Amino acid sequence: MSDPLPQASALPAPAVLAIQHALHAIPMNATVGVRITYVGVGWATGACPDSAPYRNHLGTIHAAAQFLLAEAVSGAAFAGAFAAQLGHAVPLIERLDTHYIGRAVGDLSARAQIDPATIAGAHAAYAAEGKARLTVHVTVQDGENKDVMRAAAHWYLRSMASLRGN
Repeated sequence: MSDPLPQASALPAPAVLAIQHALHAIPMNATVGVRITYVGVGWATGACPDSAPYRNHLGTIHAAAQFLLAEAVSGAAFAGAFAAQLGHAVPLIERLDTHYIGRAVGDLSARAQIDPATIAGAHAAYAAEGKARLTVHVTVQDGENKDVMRAAAHWYLRSMASLRGN
């Protein structure tokens, strides 16, 4: 996995810590060992260790562990794009389209990225309607630095006020 994106897309440290804490606190993420390593505005990286209980019948990392990492890192990227709104909004994943392209051997790493050109429009939609959608593209690599999964995560943000019908 390449290094994080430049500082221009960085978030304030408290926002990064809040996003990491929220995703690390999800019981399934904690069980499998999914960690968010970096978060920026519309991008994130993460990792998941190779662990015997999460291997499949071939002895490689189970697709479910890859899926969980992709979902978590895409959620971190989405949260990074909407960090200022998270105190009064609910992010939900609508769909995660996956394509497994190789057997995963060793520790996993993942990178999620939102097309930067789409973020301003999503912010405008949220400001006008109290809801927004973005697609997050994810690549998961294994311990041999080969791509093993690609995904497109479709995230939705809705204001708490709109959830209550206000």
